[in-house]
Amino acid sequence: MAVIRRLAAAGAYSFSRHAFDERMLERGFDLEDVLKIIALGDIDGPIVAGRRQGEWKCTVVSKLPWTSREAGVVTVVVRERRVIFVTVEWMDL
Repeated sequence: MAVIRRLAAAGAYSFSRHAFDERMLERGFDLEDVLKIIALGDIDGPIVAGRRQGEWKCTVVSKLPWTSREAGVVTVVVRERRVIFVTVEWMDL
């Protein structure tokens, strides 16, 4: 979690097209919401190897201040240099 927070705080993040162009709009999230989930959340479930060497994938979950629902951000850490936000989701759906 410390690596994900450090990278996000440094601006070393990007969004998949799926997350940015589809899911954020569809599910009512904005950039501030995603960064809040990363800042306040914890890893929920396993950390698994990504598709490429040096990648690690996990889901970060937190409640947002404007709702009582839990939201998650699927993340891929790339060689501890960058984090990709793959998708965003409501955890109770």
